[in-house]
Amino acid sequence: MKTAYDRKKKPPWWIMTKRKSEFNEKLIRIIDKVLKESFGESGLLIYTYLESQSVKREEIPEQLEAFANSLKKFSAGGSVVETMILRDLYSSFGLKFEQTSDGHSFTNQVARLRASF
Repeated sequence: MKTAYDRKKKPPWWIMTKRKSEFNEKLIRIIDKVLKESFGESGLLIYTYLESQSVKREEIPEQLEAFANSLKKFSAGGSVVETMILRDLYSSFGLKFEQTSDGHSFTNQVARLRASF
């Protein structure tokens, strides 16, 4: 017989799928917002570039490395934009983003946050 503790260890697959979907949607909204804040409407041109690299906008959460690389090619301030995205993403979960010097990449930091959500 399963206890309440067992149920807390691993939620059912449909809950995990819903959480992942919610996280991904939130991440895309935040990316949109930061790109517009940073570059105006022309910031969304990065999506055109990504599509030329076979990455659709809605696939960004699953292909963060391609997004991060494209962002750096698109703008010299790519790492600043990554920091802004992380700051807003953490804030959306009520957390404070603190930039570390331990070598965690943008993609690793998003993956760590996703795993804790």
